[in-house]
Amino acid sequence: MGEYSKLIREAAEELRGYSGRVGLVFHNDADGLCAAGISAHTLSKANIDYKLMCIEKIHPAILKLIYSTDCRLYIFLDIGSGRADLIARLCEETRSRAFILDHHDPMRVDSRNVVNLNPELYGFSGEKDVSGSTATYLLMREVADIKDSAWMAVVGSAEIPGPLTGLNRIPLEDSVSRGDVEIRKGREEAYNIRIFNKPWNKLSSILTAIGSIGYYRNGPYKVVEYLLSRNIDFEEAEKLEEERKMKFNRLFSILAKSKLKVEGVTQWFHIHDFLKGFGTKTIGTFCSMLSYRNIVAQDKYLVGFMNFEPTLPNLGRIEGDWVKVSIRTPKALSEEIKSGKMLPASELTMKSAEAVGGSGDGHSFAASALIPFGKEKEFIKIFNNLAIMKQSSLTF
Repeated sequence: MGEYSKLIREAAEELRGYSGRVGLVFHNDADGLCAAGISAHTLSKANIDYKLMCIEKIHPAILKLIYSTDCRLYIFLDIGSGRADLIARLCEETRSRAFILDHHDPMRVDSRNVVNLNPELYGFSGEKDVSGSTATYLLMREVADIKDSAWMAVVGSAEIPGPLTGLNRIPLEDSVSRGDVEIRKGREEAYNIRIFNKPWNKLSSILTAIGSIGYYRNGPYKVVEYLLSRNIDFEEAEKLEEERKMKFNRLFSILAKSKLKVEGVTQWFHIHDFLKGFGTKTIGTFCSMLSYRNIVAQDKYLVGFMNFEPTLPNLGRIEGDWVKVSIRTPKALSEEIKSGKMLPASELTMKSAEAVGGSGDGHSFAASALIPFGKEKEFIKIFNNLAIMKQSSLTF
């Protein structure tokens, strides 16, 4: 881990010596929520004041709200790496600092104000070796003794398929040594969170439900409280999941009749305000589920749009009118991306979003963006052109 370990130790030393208020900016899925829980637990132990700020996307209008607070050190948890340039720009303008603890495809920036601790920059895979909550745990355990929060990183890592590998084994081993997690051997290694007597992946789904479906109902902040108190309201999660299930079933039925719009190498749909009141991460969850349905072509990028509600809980209203974009790559297309025949979803999304005045990030097989309202068709056109240019370059 060489250089990566050195940077972690230096960042931890800086954090221990910080006397102001720290802004904890986190994503609203289980990984981001667990990263926030680990961070809040650590800073409380270290007697460092903090403010929790949950966001669904990195975007200039959202960052403007974040950087209007009284914090001068911001820690981005499971979010931010793909738009480190925007974070660096705001840090320079406000004379503040930022640590980025993320595992999404990163952007390299040369800034004295930003410390990007994304393990992908140091030879690890964000899709196999490390989650956002593990990256967070690796830093925070250098700040205080927090082995009692290692189980959170295990839960957060459940978004990565299969048994935990790479850096994700570190919090796993720490949580097992404390008796918080039990490794169960079988056809495939699995993990039981003994605190709640639930499988790590089931608990991950529960937290994501509260944080994403309930984003506009204070869900993420409730989850952080649940994690810190080790007392989760499972009934709340069940109600939210049932509400989402009913909406999704209606949406599946609508799309089965109306079909997807197909243009070039993309297939897309727009649900407008159909999921109003839900966090916009739900459109990503829906796209993931939809990608396995018969109405979806397995060799084309799947793109879903929904209108974005501009008032963010605990932060305020952002300027402008925006649309959330979620992209998934069905199975056949994912294989073409792996082989280099097609571009990663993250690269196409970031470039297309920026071209229409928005901002995007993500992984090779799943990405998302926030773009101006009314720019959806232009986004699709640019996305297609970029993807087709890649295909054409391979024929020569």
